[in-house]
Amino acid sequence: MHSTRHPARRLLALPAMLVLAGLALLPRATPSQADAPASAPADRFVATQPPETPAGRQLQWFIEASTRLPISEAELRAHVSKAQLASPGGSPAETNAALRAVIDESGLRLVGLTLAQPNSLIAILTGRDGLRLSLVFALDRAGLIEFASLQPVVATAPATLPAPSGPAAVGTDVVTLDDHARAARRLILTRWYPAAGHTTNHPLATYAGPLLSSALGLPTVRVHARVGAPPRRARLPVVLFSPGLGTPRVLYQSIAEDLASHGYLVVAVDHTGEAPMDLPDGRIALPSDSPEPSIAAASATRLADMRLVLRHLNTMAAGPRADRRRIAAVGHSLGGSTAAALMRAESSIRAGVDMDGSIFGTASKRGVPRAFLVMLAGRSADASIRGLLKHSHGPRLALEFAGFEHMSFSDLPIIAPGGPGVGKTPSARDIIAQRAYLRAFLDRYVLGRRAPLLDGPSRRFPQVHIGYRAP
Repeated sequence: MHSTRHPARRLLALPAMLVLAGLALLPRATPSQADAPASAPADRFVATQPPETPAGRQLQWFIEASTRLPISEAELRAHVSKAQLASPGGSPAETNAALRAVIDESGLRLVGLTLAQPNSLIAILTGRDGLRLSLVFALDRAGLIEFASLQPVVATAPATLPAPSGPAAVGTDVVTLDDHARAARRLILTRWYPAAGHTTNHPLATYAGPLLSSALGLPTVRVHARVGAPPRRARLPVVLFSPGLGTPRVLYQSIAEDLASHGYLVVAVDHTGEAPMDLPDGRIALPSDSPEPSIAAASATRLADMRLVLRHLNTMAAGPRADRRRIAAVGHSLGGSTAAALMRAESSIRAGVDMDGSIFGTASKRGVPRAFLVMLAGRSADASIRGLLKHSHGPRLALEFAGFEHMSFSDLPIIAPGGPGVGKTPSARDIIAQRAYLRAFLDRYVLGRRAPLLDGPSRRFPQVHIGYRAP
């Protein structure tokens, strides 16, 4: 963690994970400032030999090269992208050291493939003393390895997100949105919405695709939303959600499902180029090879992304319809700063929420014009948040969640207990608390409903303290 508590694009690994080619596996939105994941039993293979595809040929090379460590720098450069070799932990020396930790003189032995695509695959291999390993490969357009992870296969219990608390069944879909004004920049979005009628004839959604699940080391996670369930016909109040820097949108599904069960249309955006993300066809898109942008540049890109989504709420794809008069912007970490920036730029945003993120840009000095909530993980507001609260003109509230870590504002307390940024025994109560306060704030300031939970301390949630209120 940075003492200045500002986001930096860093990716962390769970303790059991090893990293090849410089990309660690569990993203962290640094504090403010899949039904077949690698950890599941791998006894259902799509192949037991490397396929005759670009990814299969790279796998064949990797297995052969593992028998003659160290792999020379020249050979690595012939097979691994320059950007990945230059990433932290991805140098030839670091890569060979990681491999030596799990491989003896006989090298790796292929057990089978659980996913095989032309330019990506998930393979199960054995290493030293029969240690079972999961290997994830993804290639760039030149056929070089731009993403690779090698991690022990660890038996972890499946996880289930807390059930949504609202009366409506939840539907979900994934859509794409192209911005032709920005070199055809493509955004991937997930929508969660209240479904019309019964949904049991529609399949449950997967938490993440198998490739992304393996890449992030996720367990099997059961969700409650149904794929393609018909939405309510009414125009729905909207929550636009922006994730933390370097964090995929899939890690915030508990919040999204709960809001949808209470009648909201939730649209979560992956800011392309920041983090590995699921694509609708089952592949993953990887972080950009370009140099890490400054916070100012990342913030500007994110704002443009959110404004694009806002303009196309009812034109991006068939499905749930948005009520453009009732829209909130919500985000975690740098996504919270994005929510504040969107409020300043777009008068249609009626309320904003920052989940444990410092505020960057104009909003920290001039505030926002309408209702704003700050949710803090076990700390008081920093200078940027105090500036936003002081200079804003609408109702504002800062809540301190005692015992929370930065990534408590995500699904990680349930699906990756004890992982980086979580740091405490997982508790569904933590997720229930944040969902309750978030929904109460949106109900009051987007829907105009009573929300007594916001009026003072709650016996139900004694860990939540009011740090600031105005007016």
